[in-house]
Amino acid sequence: MSTARVAVLTPAGRGAIASLVVDGSIEQVDWDRLFSAANQRPLAEQAVGRICLGHWGDGQDGLPTEQIVVCRIGFERIELHCHGGSAAVDRILQDLADVGVIRCEWTELIETKDGTGGKPARRFEIEVAKGLAAATTWRTAEVLLDQQAGVLGQALHRLETVGWGQGEQAEAMLGELLEWSELGRQLEKPPTVALVGAPNVGKSSLLNALLGFGRAIVWDEPGTTRDVISGHTALEGWPLRLVDTAGLRETDDEIEAVGVEYARRELDAADLVVLVVDGPQGVDEDSRRLMDELSDALVVANKSDLGDVAEGELPGDALMVSALTGAGIDRLAAVIAERLVPEVPGLGTAVPVSERLIGSLERAVRAVARNDESGFRAAMDEAIG
Repeated sequence: MSTARVAVLTPAGRGAIASLVVDGSIEQVDWDRLFSAANQRPLAEQAVGRICLGHWGDGQDGLPTEQIVVCRIGFERIELHCHGGSAAVDRILQDLADVGVIRCEWTELIETKDGTGGKPARRFEIEVAKGLAAATTWRTAEVLLDQQAGVLGQALHRLETVGWGQGEQAEAMLGELLEWSELGRQLEKPPTVALVGAPNVGKSSLLNALLGFGRAIVWDEPGTTRDVISGHTALEGWPLRLVDTAGLRETDDEIEAVGVEYARRELDAADLVVLVVDGPQGVDEDSRRLMDELSDALVVANKSDLGDVAEGELPGDALMVSALTGAGIDRLAAVIAERLVPEVPGLGTAVPVSERLIGSLERAVRAVARNDESGFRAAMDEAIG
């Protein structure tokens, strides 16, 4: 029989309510010493799923009692909800430690799916739960909540049970899942958008405009940005990492050359490259070279507030913006989001939520292609975990 463990579910810091969960051999805990329910029934006799208002502590240790809400969510799992902040949480954790309950991280408690303590969670379910906990926007949370509600599990179960004589059906089902692999990767790790271009085209100003605050130093001296400057934000509800890089040009300055090398690394690793040019100045030799090299980049003509943009030298889908006045910034944000997430999955669409799961499904596709049933089954076992 396992020892009871406690984990804090809410983030550290101030808040109205803090939540904790106690899991394991909860019947071994002296709850009568810790909690008094308003209905005067012992916690062990409270029905599973019943919400109980009561007080934490008996007041005999000189500490005031703490009003708390307790709910048994399983035979071996109890949730505790108290006042937010550190004082109440620390007091409850200390009292639980005094009766032998071990503190752990919440991620350790999602290894079992229910409060009976027995049935292990499958690996993709753990990945969904971790992704949901880390979600920073409503759009990513919406997709992950759909997967947690059973959409992803049902899709994997159908694949797991498909008859081997139905190879075409299995291939089609795998294709439907992997259609959303890029979004799945972004749910696990926000994509990087690199702002690149020749020196003094306004990359740092554009970074600040998209972030909404002054993250990067802005100066009219070419080569001001020597290092990689980054910031996290969300555009159209999709989280991403924005990177401002040193101007890409040949230089004899050793420090600037290192910055250019770092910029190249970020460019190579980026999910989307935004190539910034000085609109009124037109496309100079450095910018033209970059436009040829980065044919998939989103081209943005900055400084539209300083005069007409030399549109004839730019691609037809280039965007005109002014980082100074904000003109065109909303349109730029929308296009970046559309490039990263060209299609949003509808409710009930299964999305593979991790690089690990995507890799397993891709191995299953290859097994189907070579008519390898054992390889397909092994890949699906790995996918489900």
